Amino acid sequence: MPDGMPKTLDRRKAPLRLKLENVNHYHQRHGMHPHPLALSAHSVCIELLTGGRGWVLSDDQWVEVKPGDLICHQAGHYTIGRSDFENPYSCLAVRFTRDTEGWLDVPRLSHWAERDEVKRFTQEAVALYVDERFDNQHLGEYLFSRLVFQARLFHFHRRDERLPAPLRRVLHRMEYDYAEPLPLVELSELAGWSEPHLHAVFRQHLRLSPHQYLIERRLRAAKERLSSSNAPIKQIAVECGFSSAAAFCAAFRRHAGRTPATYRREQHWLGESGSLPG
Repeated sequence: MPDGMPKTLDRRKAPLRLKLENVNHYHQRHGMHPHPLALSAHSVCIELLTGGRGWVLSDDQWVEVKPGDLICHQAGHYTIGRSDFENPYSCLAVRFTRDTEGWLDVPRLSHWAERDEVKRFTQEAVALYVDERFDNQHLGEYLFSRLVFQARLFHFHRRDERLPAPLRRVLHRMEYDYAEPLPLVELSELAGWSEPHLHAVFRQHLRLSPHQYLIERRLRAAKERLSSSNAPIKQIAVECGFSSAAAFCAAFRRHAGRTPATYRREQHWLGESGSLPG
């Protein structure tokens, strides 16, 4: 064992190693159902619907899947088990084996909305898999990370759908007009609620007051500008809705534990480190 390594390892923190086993753009035949594959403890299969219509068994119920749907199968799951006889499904199926048993923190069902991206990704995945010149391990890492990213992105954007509609209206206003004053009375009128009720709903669903949520939104916008521009701190403060550079710096320090200038230097480390050797 290398020097400095602990005598016992916590396998939950060990890096996950996946081996790409197969990439296939599968087309189900007309007039028949597929033969679903049962996933073993060391197997992971992700199916990305590219056409047609099928059904997958999830929580003892048959769930319809259509183009763009992503299904992540793990131990105990079955791959797509039914197909529309007249409009059979097609899917990109990517299968992996893993070095340990366990459960990956990946949603079972999600969706990739951009159909052109799905088509390009499918073509790229198959082309690179059959090209023996391309490293299989690198391809597997890319395919897994991209598919899981799309699954998590879908659920990230979907989380607000469970919120009450009046609250969603307020959040939409705050998302795009965060640099405006946005007094609580104005937001309450937008929701059709009283100010105390709006405050209570924010606390219930977001664990923040409306003012705290607005400040966090402004700070996110400020971080984007600090990371991607050389605009003066004072200008960024004004553009993001803060009353002054001092107020901005104080809020930023409470939130991020460092000043905006320090944060910018950390994000621009490549440019600050000097030019590359010739």
